[in-house]
Amino acid sequence: MGIKYRFKNWVRRWLTEDEEVKEPKPSRLIESTDLDSNQPLRITIHRAAGGMVVETRTYDRVKDRQNQNLHIITHEQDLAESLSKIITMESLRG
Repeated sequence: MGIKYRFKNWVRRWLTEDEEVKEPKPSRLIESTDLDSNQPLRITIHRAAGGMVVETRTYDRVKDRQNQNLHIITHEQDLAESLSKIITMESLRG
């Protein structure tokens, strides 16, 4: 076997190995921008300079409209505690 053949085999094995390493996305993640009325509160967290921006979206079935609020969490604040407060506040609104 020549060097060319061994090199091609090495590249082929390396490429197939890379495909096997890829892990499927967890099923709990939802990658949809469609309006889903079964979920009363959606939370999206965006990284920003100096902290995080938390976007909350709720769907009002009575008025048939979507409400969106933005919350800012700075690096000095505890993320878990701030998210807890945001979820509580948004739940009380609805």
